[in-house]
Amino acid sequence: MQFKHPELLYALFLLIIPILIHLFQLRRFQKVAFTNVKFLKEVELQTRKSSQLKKFLILFTRLLLFTVIILAFAQPFIAASKTNSPTHTSIYLDNSFSMQAKGTEGQLLKRAVQDIIENTQQLEPINLYTNDNVYENLSAKELKNTLLEIDYYPIKTNLSAILFEIKNNIKKSKALHNIFLISDFQYYTNENKFEIDSLNSYYITQILPKQVSNLSVDSIYISDQNNETIQLTTLVKNYGNSKENISVSLYNNELLAGKSAVNLAKDASGNINFNIPNSGNFNGKLQLEDENLTFDNDLYFNIDRPEKINVTAIGSDNSFLSKIYTNDEFNFTSTTLNNLDYNTLNQQNLILLNELESISVALNSTLKTFANNGGSLVIIPSLNMNLNSYNAALASLKMGKVLGQVTSEIAVTTINFAHPLLKGVFEKQIKNFQYPNIKSHYRSNLTRASSIVDFEDGNSFISQTITNKGKIYWLAAPISSQNSNFKNSPLIVPIFYNFGLYSHNSSQLYYTIGNINTFEIPIQLSKDEVLHVANKKEDYIPLQQINPDKVTITTETNPIQSGFTTILHNNTSIKQIAYNYNRQEGNLNYVNVEDYFGNATNINYTSNVKEAFVNLSETTKVTSYWQWFLIAAILFLIIEILFLKFL
Repeated sequence: MQFKHPELLYALFLLIIPILIHLFQLRRFQKVAFTNVKFLKEVELQTRKSSQLKKFLILFTRLLLFTVIILAFAQPFIAASKTNSPTHTSIYLDNSFSMQAKGTEGQLLKRAVQDIIENTQQLEPINLYTNDNVYENLSAKELKNTLLEIDYYPIKTNLSAILFEIKNNIKKSKALHNIFLISDFQYYTNENKFEIDSLNSYYITQILPKQVSNLSVDSIYISDQNNETIQLTTLVKNYGNSKENISVSLYNNELLAGKSAVNLAKDASGNINFNIPNSGNFNGKLQLEDENLTFDNDLYFNIDRPEKINVTAIGSDNSFLSKIYTNDEFNFTSTTLNNLDYNTLNQQNLILLNELESISVALNSTLKTFANNGGSLVIIPSLNMNLNSYNAALASLKMGKVLGQVTSEIAVTTINFAHPLLKGVFEKQIKNFQYPNIKSHYRSNLTRASSIVDFEDGNSFISQTITNKGKIYWLAAPISSQNSNFKNSPLIVPIFYNFGLYSHNSSQLYYTIGNINTFEIPIQLSKDEVLHVANKKEDYIPLQQINPDKVTITTETNPIQSGFTTILHNNTSIKQIAYNYNRQEGNLNYVNVEDYFGNATNINYTSNVKEAFVNLSETTKVTSYWQWFLIAAILFLIIEILFLKFL
């Protein structure tokens, strides 16, 4: 026989007290004189014998009474299992978003919580593991209170990490454990098989939804834009049977900005396009209706339009550019190469090299960094350019090389109307256009270049090369009046205007909770100042790197709720960032747990939580006897009362 609280057995030593009280009576007897004691002596002898018997019987019953009461509080039990069976319990409960799916008895997580509460009354102490926390040495009551407060967590921890943490705690306790793993075991978090130990007992419960079906707003991106509109394309995924008229709504803050629908075949995806004005900020939310998994029904995004676009032209005659890049939309700076402040170039969106005779090594290095960081660069060669310095710059930018100068006159005759730079510029393709002429131009061999405007011989006059994050535009000829009439052409305004307009790279539309997210805030902070990130439920100081003209912020596990967060400086809002939950859990694809864990003898597989605990009770077969000891205590109490009354 074993005891749940063996420390209470020390109370048995207290039984010496009633023994001492009965054996050493401190009461003194007083003699009384009587005339005739012939008959009284006989009565006295009989009374003393019966009194001693009564005292010993009462002593015996009281000792038994106190003994069974102490044993009852120690809670005796008999376990039919072997002595090396696990005596501690560890439970991993998956509280990720995929556990929102509905089983036969409601949401998977809520049903699992109820079953754990009902079947762990005799298993304390218990260690509870979730995706976001660890609770150690819980009593049954503490476990119940903890489980009732558990909510869904957006980051699903890899199962191998959970098992590694369980094993570390087992080593600390130096006792074998019954380990319960309760999850739907989605495929993307359990791609690799995992070997478990042979000492502890594992009860693996895979709880699956009644219907494997889900709709998800997967992603959104800018598919097209011009100076008036932005086209957004959202990807909607269907996990399950085919569905028709899936309605998706677009909101700007709380105002409905658009609504569209799509039909999706089984396990298919489809695109929906929305057009929004290219003006001001847009705090967007996409929303669809789906009753299965709700966490991926909304997707938040944010589009910031800068107040003005920074443009710097480097050359001797930039007057025509100042008429294009006006103050209402651009911060235009004109400078010569000798007066150039290199420190300001990294703050520009667009840099134009206007017919420089050579590109210095210092400027070359600065332009390379500028383009790699996402800046836009326009290169207009000079009639007397230094070919070697230009080729060194093009090689540094990984664009190709200039082959040589051609002095014969040639016309510009072809416009690539489908090029992204010219989308929305022309209502229709123009055939009777007055094309400009070029007296001298340069032949080049550029890599990854897309043509915007061509010469009549088919070679490019204006081309675009995308390198890393930046855009580089190459003009094959000088456009000064002594070499070309291009400045008088209607083409120059829309082309150069769009150079500036598209030089602004829209910030990332949204970030994913659980990923390492990094973004920059253009602000100058003084010493000891920091930026805060806040939403409706959280306000925290993120990891941040402070530079002279910007702050780089890095987030990962925070925030834990999707929606808009605000970047605060001294309680003043300076920028909004959109965060969304990871969409991977929307794919209801599950592993075969028997293939994943194997068929070892210490593994027990079940399809519901209650069955797992029933299997544990059958293997341990613990029989409690404290109720019988309480009944025995009542019987001994009744016997003592009878002795006192009738003896």
